[in-house]
Amino acid sequence: MASLLQSFDTCTLHGVSSFLDPHSLGSIEAAAAFDHCCFAESWKTLRMAAEQRLMCRPWWRKQGGRLALPTNHKHALRELAAQLKSLVRVPDSWIDCIRKRSETVIEIKPRLAESVSTVGGVHQGGTEDIAPPAIATVPLSIGGGRWDTFAVGVQLASKCLGCVGEACLLGADFMTVRQGQEQVFTVCFSPMSGRVFVKFPGNLGLVAHPLPNLVAAADAAEVESPEMDAVEAFMFVSASGSISFGRRRIVGGEGGNVEWSGELPQEFLPPLAVEKNASLTFQIDKLMEKAQISITWAGQMLPISAALPTSQHTFDSVWQNHEW
Repeated sequence: MASLLQSFDTCTLHGVSSFLDPHSLGSIEAAAAFDHCCFAESWKTLRMAAEQRLMCRPWWRKQGGRLALPTNHKHALRELAAQLKSLVRVPDSWIDCIRKRSETVIEIKPRLAESVSTVGGVHQGGTEDIAPPAIATVPLSIGGGRWDTFAVGVQLASKCLGCVGEACLLGADFMTVRQGQEQVFTVCFSPMSGRVFVKFPGNLGLVAHPLPNLVAAADAAEVESPEMDAVEAFMFVSASGSISFGRRRIVGGEGGNVEWSGELPQEFLPPLAVEKNASLTFQIDKLMEKAQISITWAGQMLPISAALPTSQHTFDSVWQNHEW
């Protein structure tokens, strides 16, 4: 390997290495005993590509990519790769109620009674370090531009799913720019209640009920059904901008069929959204029991087991005003 590499000049070696992934580049570097500058340039190229990918992540963009990275490009790439594997980013100040357990798992707990009185101060100019806001949004590191597609799946588990209610919502944020000002519109779904919400800038919004409430449906059933272990929810955002939500019950470790809300058409969503990303919205003050949210899927398309129906109906539920 070393003799073959030594037959290349510096430009050729850099050209070849620029097509390699980090693992392959590292293997070639270990086999070669020369031209460290060339490999440094190759690691720099991979580092710049990773930084460019991270700029699509909303939490990375908001902090301006100000992560203190090693000067060595190879070591910096290692840290950037760890950031790319992270699907969620939760502020440390929310740890009492919203805690990141791993790169794909979030734990939520009811707010402590003594903290409830501080929440009003958060929304009236108080310090956000006191407690997470009543409506706390955690962006997920998947999204894209106006014409990109993406899909997300999450699993909601708790000792008492009925006590979670609408405390956990899966959705998408659509960012528009109007008169030079960024505005964010959010469309989100409650796996438990089956309701879909739209949040406009400010506290106004809309709500519709395309799927039945799981808790109410279980209470109304004449025949006792097996207790749910968890609920898995899915979201698909198409290239045209339409959005669909689905869910399925997890019983005995097995998932049932996915029921879909219908396709919310692009005409209903912000027409000039410059970018969109998946997010989790938590309404902690509606939470009555600890719960865990696991990200089970993230990609451009839905998993085969949760594919959209071939003849999906259009979202036809009645919308009502909703104040957040």
